[in-house]
Amino acid sequence: MAQYANSTCEICIGGPGEHFCRQCDQDFCGNCKLSHLRTKISKNHTFVSGTNIIKEEKPLCMEHKKSFLFYCDECDTPACRICSVEKHSRHLMVDLTKSTEKLRSELSKSIESKITTSKSNISKIEVETKTYREEVKAVIKTITDEGNYWKQFIDKKVEALIKLVQDKEHKEIQNMSAYSEVYEGVVENCQTWQTNIKKMETTTDVLLLKKLKQLKTDVEQTVLKQIPDAPAVSYRNKKPSGTEIDNLFGELKFRYVIYLVHNDNSMSGLF
Repeated sequence: MAQYANSTCEICIGGPGEHFCRQCDQDFCGNCKLSHLRTKISKNHTFVSGTNIIKEEKPLCMEHKKSFLFYCDECDTPACRICSVEKHSRHLMVDLTKSTEKLRSELSKSIESKITTSKSNISKIEVETKTYREEVKAVIKTITDEGNYWKQFIDKKVEALIKLVQDKEHKEIQNMSAYSEVYEGVVENCQTWQTNIKKMETTTDVLLLKKLKQLKTDVEQTVLKQIPDAPAVSYRNKKPSGTEIDNLFGELKFRYVIYLVHNDNSMSGLF
């Protein structure tokens, strides 16, 4: 980066060059800047304005000392106008700026999609956690009611069953909370990537493309696994006439979910 005092407009050679076009490497006055942005071919150009403009030194082709204008998909490398003819004449060439903007757009959409999916999964976990807690409360009430019916015989059995349900609830809630934290981590990572992309706005196309490619690799490595079904609990009561304590109580069922945390911070469930 180098700082330059204001020069005169390189277009009309009259007004002060207070606006620097990054794509054209030229100083513009206010009027010429407006005209430049009205032109179809340069309507998407970006400017830096101010009293002391800091101009970014663009990397040049080492062989021809020319600015990079194209990007060769086949060779995965930028090319100046001469290189595009001499070395890549039959290759698929794209405009460097358009290629960079396309990659930026794709990355932004991919990150936003991951944020949306993660937030949706977090909301789903919260709803299912509430439902599961309500199921637990309902089961505990049923067990308690049945226990009171047989209270003179089975106080200890009631206590044991309730403890079983509550212990299982504690474990499952911990698992579901851990799953939610994983997606919160994904959201945080994605928001950090969004911030990084925003900070790259003033970076040159060549350097920006390289950074975006690296960021794309990081984004693609973040795989969002499908959330497994939430745990559930139910209790089917019965009132047998037998004297054995175990036969006096209904059947308690759990849907077991074992959450596995992967290296990419995603989770999967085994039943």
